[in-house]
Amino acid sequence: MSSKRKAAHAAAATATDEAGSQSAKRRKVLTQPQETAETTTETGLRCIERIKSARDKKDWAIATHFSTLPDKTKNHRYYQEIGLPMALDIIENHEYPTMTTVESDLRRMISNAKSFNEKSSQIFSDAEKIRKAVSNFMVENNPAYQTEDYKPFPTPVPENWQPPVFEEEKEDVIRSTRGLSNRRASSVVTGQSTIRASATPGAHDREGLGESFEGDTFQRAQEKIVAEMIDLKNEDDELIAVPFINLPSRELREYYRVIKHPVSLRSVQKAVQGVRGRDKPTGVSNFKSWATFEEETSAIWKNAYHYNEDKSDISEAAKVLEEYFYQRLEEAKKVVAEPPQPKVKLRMPAKSPEPPKITLKFGGSKPSGATGVSVDNEALKRQQDLVNAGMNGQASIHPNQRDIAGASQHMPTPNGIVPPQRTAQERTGSGTAEKPAINSLKTEASNGQSPALAAVQLSTDRDSSLDARQSPHLSMMPPPARYSSTSHFDSSRRQPGKEPLLTNLSISTHPGLKIDKHFHLDVPPSPSTTEQSITITLPSTSYYLQLTPTLASHVMQRPYKIFVTVNNSRIVATPQRPDESDPRKSLYEYRVMPGINRIEVETVAGTPRGAPKIGTGSDLEVEKITIFAHMVKA
Repeated sequence: MSSKRKAAHAAAATATDEAGSQSAKRRKVLTQPQETAETTTETGLRCIERIKSARDKKDWAIATHFSTLPDKTKNHRYYQEIGLPMALDIIENHEYPTMTTVESDLRRMISNAKSFNEKSSQIFSDAEKIRKAVSNFMVENNPAYQTEDYKPFPTPVPENWQPPVFEEEKEDVIRSTRGLSNRRASSVVTGQSTIRASATPGAHDREGLGESFEGDTFQRAQEKIVAEMIDLKNEDDELIAVPFINLPSRELREYYRVIKHPVSLRSVQKAVQGVRGRDKPTGVSNFKSWATFEEETSAIWKNAYHYNEDKSDISEAAKVLEEYFYQRLEEAKKVVAEPPQPKVKLRMPAKSPEPPKITLKFGGSKPSGATGVSVDNEALKRQQDLVNAGMNGQASIHPNQRDIAGASQHMPTPNGIVPPQRTAQERTGSGTAEKPAINSLKTEASNGQSPALAAVQLSTDRDSSLDARQSPHLSMMPPPARYSSTSHFDSSRRQPGKEPLLTNLSISTHPGLKIDKHFHLDVPPSPSTTEQSITITLPSTSYYLQLTPTLASHVMQRPYKIFVTVNNSRIVATPQRPDESDPRKSLYEYRVMPGINRIEVETVAGTPRGAPKIGTGSDLEVEKITIFAHMVKA
């Protein structure tokens, strides 16, 4: 145990003794059971195991980020801000005198996570869940809770602690001062304690990882592939599939708007176990073939490629996961056969039955053996009259159309003049009679066409010319007018004579960050377009940015509004002193997260004050700048 931990526990023990001596003078203290090193070790191990096995509603292990400390070579800022780093493997491999000291170290670990991470992060949420689990366990198993005035507290940070200075040649020395190398190298702690070593095994140590599929069933092969993908690690012994184990939070609405079929390794694992909805696992995979298993699993990296930019950390991790999956899938296909697929048999009759015969029954005598359809005599007579009328060059008119056809002959023209009636010879120019027109539209039979066909054509046109019956002079109606409207917002090109709304957009790291090199970028307006999009890459230390848009002078004489959103969350301007700020400039401060951050700056300006307003929205001017800030993970 290092000198810092001894000083911390000594201070905690002293504070506990002083509080106990003062309370004993005021009231009677309840009798506490005697604690020994053996009972503390046994109870402490049960507490650690409960934390490690705890899972949330999404089946996520809440102790994932608390098993070991962050890598010092990649997380300098963590060790510069946290005075007493703590993790489950350190607590597991340390010998404690009482359960109070165990609880204090656990609360120190929780306090470190909450102070270093944001409230919206996964680690902060997991820390709160661990705090509740520790509280519930300690109330029942820590004898100190039998004292009425006992209040749990985190292990205090040593008073003489100083932030470390990281240099490559001093890494081993710094690591040895915390005693981490000795604790991680040894699997058993000497003394009376029998606490086991930390046990988040590496990918190469996990049982069954990378083994042959010989003798495995189709179910077991699928389970093995998914489990190996979840535990796959890189050369730095870091889990690769962490972003793909569970689906993103539902608060990330843009993701679920873009991705239509979200899939995670956990959802694939449940499907392999036979889980449907909220039912219990059946032990029989929902994937009945290798093709369906491959199709569902491949959606994980396909979604990652579609949503994230190329060369991003998540895209690169998805490539590694994809290569490993197909490598193991090919190995499994060679030795594990698919289960037999159900076959559907269609039983067809040996000989199709003969079609039914229909007999025609006409009135009067008929020769024997005649077949046909029975037709009503009156209906048959009406159809014969229609055919005869067509053969004589006449068109039949429906009874409901007689009034309309007759009225159309006297319908006035748009000028209000009724055309004079002409005789049949005047209309035809010959001695032959003209065929009557339907709805004031003259129809003539073409040369060589059967008159009967013309009659059939006229009868079919009656149903499709309802508008013609209502307006006899349909040919004189003008075609419907078509209107096309163009909106100012349909194009991002700057209109001629329009000046930019913003003269500059400044992006820089916060001056309060203690970093060697600060980031700064000025984005000028585009002379041809009103929309711009840029991409920047930031190191993990540049996590807090300032954004300063500068308005043009002519905008100050107009009503305007600036909208700034970061990852679909709107942020407001930071207040500034009026005597020190430029009225054309506004300041926005925000914190970016590891990965891709979408920052949008949209400026809207109306017409100058006193100018007439159109009212259709075409007098508004809009400019938009989108920044994709890619912050590299530590």
